[in-house]
Amino acid sequence: MTLLKSKSTASLSTLLAFSATVCAQQPANSQQPQGWMWGFGVTASQDVYTDFDNRIVPIPIIGYTGEKLRVYGPFIGYELFREKGLTLDAQLVPVFAGYEEDDSAVFTGMDDRDFSYAAGLGLNYSTGGWVYSLSTNADILGKFDGYQASASIGRRFRIDNFMIEPSLGVNYQDSNYVDYYYGVRPEEATAFRNAYNGDSAVNTEVRVAVSTRQFLGGMTRLEIGATFFDNSISDSPLTDDDTALSAMLVYTRFF
Repeated sequence: MTLLKSKSTASLSTLLAFSATVCAQQPANSQQPQGWMWGFGVTASQDVYTDFDNRIVPIPIIGYTGEKLRVYGPFIGYELFREKGLTLDAQLVPVFAGYEEDDSAVFTGMDDRDFSYAAGLGLNYSTGGWVYSLSTNADILGKFDGYQASASIGRRFRIDNFMIEPSLGVNYQDSNYVDYYYGVRPEEATAFRNAYNGDSAVNTEVRVAVSTRQFLGGMTRLEIGATFFDNSISDSPLTDDDTALSAMLVYTRFF
């Protein structure tokens, strides 16, 4: 995937997470197409930061799926183990969170918070149309010096040539992550922005995706989701909401 420059990487976090689901959450095997792919997408996303603009962002996509290796822009996965629907992958994933001072008036006088890159493991189990997923990753660039973990359960239904995939998940972010991206350091506090030390958070995610190979010889996928943030994030003086909605439409095709 070719990333578009933006004044804020936080607005791309949902975009990139949804992009990964098109490829990284579907482990490669001998029954699936392999090789280089291309495509394009468009996303609309919200953020819970105060006065942070919603974004509609078009993106070009390029990726590769092999027998074990999958590369989808900055997302990289390598299959370590496979047995009867169970797969274990090593993963490198970007952490596109953060902001620049001029993204919103609420950040005036604060240091920028940078995106990072993380390494971890992903475990997936598929049986009878159900998909269970666990993953964890830790910061390897020393930006927030923390880790995240997630768990989800989804169900796949096929209706004619369409695959419907509702899912429910939880995402754990440790105190280092929350404090870095949502905390306010003592030297950044003002009369209108209190100092805030972020604690760990458990966020809930609900998603539904519809995918089909009916159009233009490739894969088309529409995904809509909502994230419900933990109080440790919604109580931050930098945020004004506890829910963020997002949607993404992606088309990919093998060369």
